[in-house]
Amino acid sequence: MRLVVFGVVLHCAAGSFSAATAQAAAPGAAAVTGTWRLVSVERAGSPEGLTRVPNPAGILIQDATGHVIEIVTQSGRPASFNPAEQFASYQGSWGTFTVDAARSTATYVIAGDLNPGRKDQRVVRSFARTDAQLVLTENGADGRPASRMTWQRIPELEALPDYQESIVGFWQWTGAGLFNASGRNVREASRDPSVIVYTATGHMAVLYLPPPGRKPFAGAVPTVDEARAALQGSVSYFGTYIVQPRSRAVFHYQLGAVNPAAVGGSFMRNFEMEGARVTLLFPPTTVNGEQVRNTLTLKRLSGLAEMWPGFRR
Repeated sequence: MRLVVFGVVLHCAAGSFSAATAQAAAPGAAAVTGTWRLVSVERAGSPEGLTRVPNPAGILIQDATGHVIEIVTQSGRPASFNPAEQFASYQGSWGTFTVDAARSTATYVIAGDLNPGRKDQRVVRSFARTDAQLVLTENGADGRPASRMTWQRIPELEALPDYQESIVGFWQWTGAGLFNASGRNVREASRDPSVIVYTATGHMAVLYLPPPGRKPFAGAVPTVDEARAALQGSVSYFGTYIVQPRSRAVFHYQLGAVNPAAVGGSFMRNFEMEGARVTLLFPPTTVNGEQVRNTLTLKRLSGLAEMWPGFRR
């Protein structure tokens, strides 16, 4: 099919999103695969041990081939928060993980993080799975628990629409820019490794990071200026989504966001797909008196088969 944007013809695959080819499952990943809602967070902060963090909110999405995105924040954060306060109350990362079932541990390798100093780090957590609950514990340098997070598994949709099947999965950012009516990219964008994820539960999460070259913080806690520089150009939120197949649009509804003022908001994107590549088309806007459209391309890392291995139509 063809889509005309400002008179420019974009060639796209016919029909809706096409299904992804199933990938080999990572050993032991089944124990932690799924979409998880944050129930509680405990962190080391007193001689007595772990202290419960108030008003936790967040999402953890892990697929059967070892891709993961995690966002941990708090509900009710004031819109008046400065960048350092935003950073302290919102953590977002994505990457890969492997599971050692015999030891009940999962090792995470961070591909991208709002904190520039955490990129490429390895994080080992022990896990305990009981029915629909998952508890992840991370130890500090002294061998004692430094954090413990409890997650509740969100069930997949009982009637997943067929037109929604192929949007489900991990998608990695590959490029973006502002395109004018003649098809010229007037403002090309670059980012550190970034993803957007759609699940079979009707939830989504995004972590679009700033361009490469961010500097790690001088100390354990960033200054306002350091936090502002680290967050400059980033986009991160999680929530729910709806696919509208006739208008080829997807709507995002934000339940949590790095910017507290954005919580409760929504976005609309048109989409087109060709094979394992998807293009998200933002609503038109005007820059320097010229009408342009932000166009973002992504490549598939996993699909429905990896996000919901037990799915049967």
